[in-house]
Amino acid sequence: MRRVSVVAIALGLSGCISVGAIDRRAITVNDQVGMSQNQFVLLNLARASREEPVYFLAFDQLGASGTTDFRVGIPQVVLGPSVPVFNDVATVNPSGSTYLDNQTNSNFQMSLLNSRDFYSGLLAPLDLRDVNLLLHQGYSRELIFYLVIANMKVTVAPKDGSAAVPPRVIYNDPSDPDNFGQFQYFIKEAMEHGLTTESFLSPDDTGSATDDAASAGKPHKPRLADQADLCYDKALAIPNDAGDIAAGSFCGDKPDVRPSAEDTGGPLYVTLHDTNFTLHDQRLKIDVTTRSIYEIYYYLGRIIGSGRPVSLQAFNLPAEKIEAQPLVEVAIDRRITGHPGGDCFSSVRYENVNYCVPTEGAENTKRIFGILNALIALKQSTGDIPVTTTVHIAQ
Repeated sequence: MRRVSVVAIALGLSGCISVGAIDRRAITVNDQVGMSQNQFVLLNLARASREEPVYFLAFDQLGASGTTDFRVGIPQVVLGPSVPVFNDVATVNPSGSTYLDNQTNSNFQMSLLNSRDFYSGLLAPLDLRDVNLLLHQGYSRELIFYLVIANMKVTVAPKDGSAAVPPRVIYNDPSDPDNFGQFQYFIKEAMEHGLTTESFLSPDDTGSATDDAASAGKPHKPRLADQADLCYDKALAIPNDAGDIAAGSFCGDKPDVRPSAEDTGGPLYVTLHDTNFTLHDQRLKIDVTTRSIYEIYYYLGRIIGSGRPVSLQAFNLPAEKIEAQPLVEVAIDRRITGHPGGDCFSSVRYENVNYCVPTEGAENTKRIFGILNALIALKQSTGDIPVTTTVHIAQ
């Protein structure tokens, strides 16, 4: 009976190991992949802070397996009439053996993202559809504006009989304090006036459905595609500032379905009445130029490398509360040995320098990591997954 109990316990232990290892290993793989993705982003930001090239890798396939082999040797049993008196049935020789082997292994595939299509997406400026996706994921509008806007061109609408005022281009460049101060002012006004994006539908004549219909002699009925446009949202604007916005510039003023993707319903106009602003009380048209993902990495890298943090401003808006926090926080430790001090959400050592994103705080930095990973994924296609090398890890 005792031997049976021992075998039952051992078998139960074996089952616990074989089943428990699967769920624990799955969580471990998930955790390690997340850590790797964050380190990929931080490593590229470290490179960008030194004006070095950035590189992108992707996990193509992950695999893990585990085996548990448990064996119990049957003890030697002697039966017969010469059994000792204290046991008239059998004599057991406990020379049996027990064998337990638990083996796990993992393998993964990675590829270098360097195809023509991938770099076309990486280097192309983000369009308003990308910006619209980000603005509707719960991120601060101000955070998205700082990341994606490269510059803005401010043009004064000419009045009857007056000479045209040359447009002014204002760059989102923290290394130029005067110009950057003007950029921050316009971001403040954009936030207080409720600048955002809205989506609309327009015909997409690039698909094969149109060609198939034409070849079959059917009426031309192009499919509709999602597009996006800038607008001012009354729900986001400070009530006293809503009167500064020209008619037709509010969200919802333009139809949901438009004849073409370029039909934005005309430019947006706003009038600023701040007497400290040189162009106050004049009707202004503001055109925004967006960055590429590639530029975003170097924009953030230069902020990290300069040691001069850029902080988001605090606003008391009707539908959006924003706290004054740094745009990106990465602690740098230039000691030759050791690791980044403190607790790090993500850390890498590159060229004998430690880079650490603090676990406590740095909320905007963590959000930026998620944004960059999402944007990179949006620019990948099937052609970006070449034949890869399999890395096998056995334990």
